[in-house]
Amino acid sequence: MANPVPKNRGYRTFMYLPTDRVPDVEFGCWPQTVRAWVPDGFPKDWAAEIGENMFHPRFNEFIGVDRDEGGAGIPIHLGMNPAFEHKVLEEDALTQIVQDSSGIVARRWKGGVQESSIPQFIEFPVKDRNTWEAMKERYRLDDPCRKVSDEAIAKARQAAAEGWTVGAGACGFYGALRNWVGTENLSYLLYDDPALCHEMADHWAELILASLRQVPPDVPIHQFGWWEDMAFKGGPLVSPRTFDEFFVPPYQAVMDEARKHGCMLSHVDCDGNIHDLVPSWIRTGVNIMFPCEVAAGTDMFRMRRQFGGRVRLQGGVDKVAVARGKDAIRRELDRISPLLDEGGFIPHLDHLVPPDISLPNYMFYREEKKKLIGKRG
Repeated sequence: MANPVPKNRGYRTFMYLPTDRVPDVEFGCWPQTVRAWVPDGFPKDWAAEIGENMFHPRFNEFIGVDRDEGGAGIPIHLGMNPAFEHKVLEEDALTQIVQDSSGIVARRWKGGVQESSIPQFIEFPVKDRNTWEAMKERYRLDDPCRKVSDEAIAKARQAAAEGWTVGAGACGFYGALRNWVGTENLSYLLYDDPALCHEMADHWAELILASLRQVPPDVPIHQFGWWEDMAFKGGPLVSPRTFDEFFVPPYQAVMDEARKHGCMLSHVDCDGNIHDLVPSWIRTGVNIMFPCEVAAGTDMFRMRRQFGGRVRLQGGVDKVAVARGKDAIRRELDRISPLLDEGGFIPHLDHLVPPDISLPNYMFYREEKKKLIGKRG
């Protein structure tokens, strides 16, 4: 018996199917934000409980977003095995130079201010073919840790039978190579040793496929997610030509496998100005752009003009406008409202809530957004 069409609001929104309203979701918040909100009424014990977790359920509980509707995930086992030893190499009064479990050496702030600054990266584990061969041993395709459990398959099968979505996801290919090599180093390596870069990207694809190929044919995958932060305000960190050469083929291989399970939706989490990469993602079947950072120059209306309903959109509410107060918030929600009429759009803040957004302004935004999407209560 065929599985029913999923009833999740998010799935139905992105598939342009009837639903009572779009889901009320938000991205998360910076840890400093909830601490800054305590004097205005955010519970102090909840702020302590949230700690450094940017996506803690206490935050969602406080702001009143929708509860998870239901569904299951296919685990994609991409972890390093064994991990590197986490160790402190040097320290002074304020900072430590640390090798983390991924083999990256960086200077970090000590204590509670660590999360407030990007680390100073010093060294990455992959530098050339020899160090790649050593790293590859930590990502063996035949490692038993790559096994997708019978329990996970059973949960996915049951969720689909009950009308809920089944998802899967992975770090993208630029992201994987950058984590191994470093942003600046990778920018050179793509030209200095393209064969090595192709090999690393292909190996990452095979790791993802090793999990997907364990999924029985009767188990659907409704949506595949990617994390691929590879752009800034000026555009992507590689040219579209470089992206097409090195990363489109492995994207295509994974998406082709997912489509064997009926996958028609795929989202990519990429900050910054993504316009130059959107055509390539669309060609591979990655068709939900998120979080659509306004201040970086990402224009949701431009994407809709270019791709029509093929491109779905998530996020896109300018956090800078929300920080400015009630009038700016009303104007911002008015600006995005035509996309709600078109469909295929789930609005929320275009990144984590920063500490320059006050609690009163944020909660005003939340109430106005709920009115916009027709959420009662």
